[in-house]
Amino acid sequence: MPPRQRRAAADGGNGSSVTPDLVRVDSEDSKEPANEGEAPTTKSTSVSDKITPAPSPLLDSLLGTYGKFSGNTFTADQGLKIIQWSSWAISYATANSHKHGLSPGLRKLYGEISMTRYVLRFYGFLQSLEGYRSGSWAGGQWNDGRIAKLAKYAMAGSMLAYYPLEHIAYAGWKCPELVRVDANKFSAISCVFWTTYIAGDFAVSFLKWKELGKKARAMRDDLMRAKRTDDKQAVIDILEKENELRGKLRHVKLQMLRCMLFILPSINWSLPNWATDPLLDELHLNGLMLGEAYVSVYQSLRSMLG
Repeated sequence: MPPRQRRAAADGGNGSSVTPDLVRVDSEDSKEPANEGEAPTTKSTSVSDKITPAPSPLLDSLLGTYGKFSGNTFTADQGLKIIQWSSWAISYATANSHKHGLSPGLRKLYGEISMTRYVLRFYGFLQSLEGYRSGSWAGGQWNDGRIAKLAKYAMAGSMLAYYPLEHIAYAGWKCPELVRVDANKFSAISCVFWTTYIAGDFAVSFLKWKELGKKARAMRDDLMRAKRTDDKQAVIDILEKENELRGKLRHVKLQMLRCMLFILPSINWSLPNWATDPLLDELHLNGLMLGEAYVSVYQSLRSMLG
């Protein structure tokens, strides 16, 4: 498989960004008094009254979500994944189409976006270093101490090795006369660390699932007691916490699904001969990546929208 058709790699985490809200400035109506001795006239209307569209809460909500999604490195990369793997899927499906330029054009787009996503990974090393030093990749405080350790060493630690190796591979492909390395070899080594990250991510998500499940069962018992004592405020509070807990459970389940979709491609790209004798054929390899791309965007949007 040529390098330009190789995968775009893992998401590093679930970071969030804060973007400033757009503040709408409303111009005041011009209020000119009627001249004395003349017939009364209607209130004059400013230009802004004529051209300012009516507020659209749905559009504002859509734009706000788009701003948050596109303003974060990880979620912006997820959007590119959708375009990348969807372009491949349509190209693959239309390979025998009578529109001769459609499939080759989309395949070229798929390859270009794959290389573009390598550039975004230049942000990854310092983000991984921050996660390693602060423990932020654990995603909060957990009773099970293994979660923090796995997030630090298996996830953030593996990415500290992954990103530099990816940079070397990218430079070897794009600047072979300046960076004289076996880019495919460095890419394979980087994917060994990516596979380690995926295994750690799956283990962390599974442990979170178990811990959240225990909390959910305890919360159901609390809810039954509150209902028996007719404590309406307690019932309301517990239901709110239960809804928040369901969102966390959904998130970790989707994360485990993403890991399962990732694991075979990561093993495939970790093999020394991945470019000449791949473990998976194109349909199964890229099909798994396509599925993961859509799951990742769904997961991020659900987290943003609640």
